[in-house]
Amino acid sequence: MNHLNTQAPTFTIKPETAALTGEVEQMLDFVFGPARFDKASYLFREGVDPVAELSHVAMAGGEVVGTIRYWPIQVGPTRHPALLLGPLGITPRLAGKGIGRTLTFRTLERAAEMGHDLVLLVGDVDYYKRFGFVPATPHGFVMPGEKRPERLQVAPLKRGILGAVSGDIQHVNGRVIPGPVLDQATTITPTQVPSPQPLPPQAGRGA
Repeated sequence: MNHLNTQAPTFTIKPETAALTGEVEQMLDFVFGPARFDKASYLFREGVDPVAELSHVAMAGGEVVGTIRYWPIQVGPTRHPALLLGPLGITPRLAGKGIGRTLTFRTLERAAEMGHDLVLLVGDVDYYKRFGFVPATPHGFVMPGEKRPERLQVAPLKRGILGAVSGDIQHVNGRVIPGPVLDQATTITPTQVPSPQPLPPQAGRGA
């Protein structure tokens, strides 16, 4: 007789509270490792609080099993307000169970309801296209310091916004973000953009 439990995991989505922040950080350390702080996207989060209304967690059995956060940024010469999504992290044993999909769809909907019109992230192109994200570089968006610009993506939450806003992503407090440090032996032309590389399945979906 087969006693294996094949029932889909039950989880609930709720706002992240201060009491849960420590558990969220521990899960992100486990999923992404300490090197997550070396990513260019983290430079835009330093000294800034995430948007509380869009910071959500997935809970299962009293445990944090998923998290998503958004951060205020500005874009282009007009310093247009936008959001930086990430990280989106799911505890590895429940990866592929719909937690990340639910967190992302629900919070993007909420962001649009709040009046936000532009969301950017650095992540897996194939994963995020289901949420309306497209490669950002062809639309004129640049993340200073990002070494893999092909992973920079943008989702418009308002019709026509992609044709109206573009440029460098900027720290919301005006902090200057340096570009990537290149090896002196490496020469990169202005038109040279690395080709996207396939990524293995993983619990962490966005930087």
